[in-house]
Amino acid sequence: MHPTNAASRILRLACIGIVTSLCAAAVRASESVAPWIVAMDVPAGAAFAPAVARALHAPIRTVVDKPSPSPTGDPHDYVSYARYFWPNPVRPGSLPFVRRDGHVNREQVDKGDRGRLGRFVETVSVLSMAWHRDHRADCARRAGEWIRAWFLAPATRMNPNMDYAQVRIGHNHNQGNHTGVLDSRGFADVVDALRLLDGSPALAAGERVAVRSWFEHYDDWLMRAEPARLEREARNNHGSWYLVQAIAIARYLGRDNEARALCREDEARIAWQIRPDGSQPLELVRQDALGYSVFNLEAQLRVASLAEGLGIDLWRYKSPSGASLRGALDALRPYNERPSRWPGRELAALHPGFLDPLLAQAKALDATGT
Repeated sequence: MHPTNAASRILRLACIGIVTSLCAAAVRASESVAPWIVAMDVPAGAAFAPAVARALHAPIRTVVDKPSPSPTGDPHDYVSYARYFWPNPVRPGSLPFVRRDGHVNREQVDKGDRGRLGRFVETVSVLSMAWHRDHRADCARRAGEWIRAWFLAPATRMNPNMDYAQVRIGHNHNQGNHTGVLDSRGFADVVDALRLLDGSPALAAGERVAVRSWFEHYDDWLMRAEPARLEREARNNHGSWYLVQAIAIARYLGRDNEARALCREDEARIAWQIRPDGSQPLELVRQDALGYSVFNLEAQLRVASLAEGLGIDLWRYKSPSGASLRGALDALRPYNERPSRWPGRELAALHPGFLDPLLAQAKALDATGT
């Protein structure tokens, strides 16, 4: 692949990741960053400068800053708590916690590392973009400080696994759940950021090797650990987001055969997830059915973008029943400007234009050919 084309692809994928981090699938029309994807040579819009300023001055927090460690007692383990699980109102001691889909237990979420990991992903994505676009050396150096803290520094680094993610209190001896692998989907953005930082003062050569080693260990966990295996088999958005991070990390590590095999798996997942009319039945059962339909399709389009770089065309793929990613996107288009027209369940209303980043990504995929 020509270096210029490779850089453009990395930049496009990184932009998509920043859209995810900044907008959380609910883009405000006044701060839409979709143009970053479509016109990468155009200076960033007004939304980017404040994001860079925040990223430069944000205090670094890692997994060791949580109030209590994992069941092993190791503060370097990532820990999070299932956000839709609440105290049981009819059982002594309120255990085991019970699921209330769509209702976030903020107190539980704040006890874990989920927010810290999200801030790390967003911050490094923005800082790496500032370096790549504007050659901001100060941004590159600050990104390097975050990366060292999360992956290298003995006092603050994260262990390369998600064994204690999305703990459900009172279940499984308070160990993690395979659904917690979803928490680390942002590592796909981090490896894109690392590529954007090539040639920058962010990391010394030896540090780059050490970061790569961290991801080699993490990728081995993604391929072999039981929680990761179960997440890989998930037929809904969890399986889609597993593929996003697994393919992105495999590509970063140069494990292209592994990445291609993962891309090929998605053909079956498209058939599982999408009906010929474009609806996504596994997401429609959720309390936030529209939001989860968008969330899953976001993952699927990212997989398609990654696959395109490997010569695999998932964007134009059709299942034996005629289901496709394009069909799923078309099924959501009528609600983009007026989400209130959505006929299904939706606890958290989306903003008009919520689909714009995915429409922009689809336009980019339309412009490619494999």
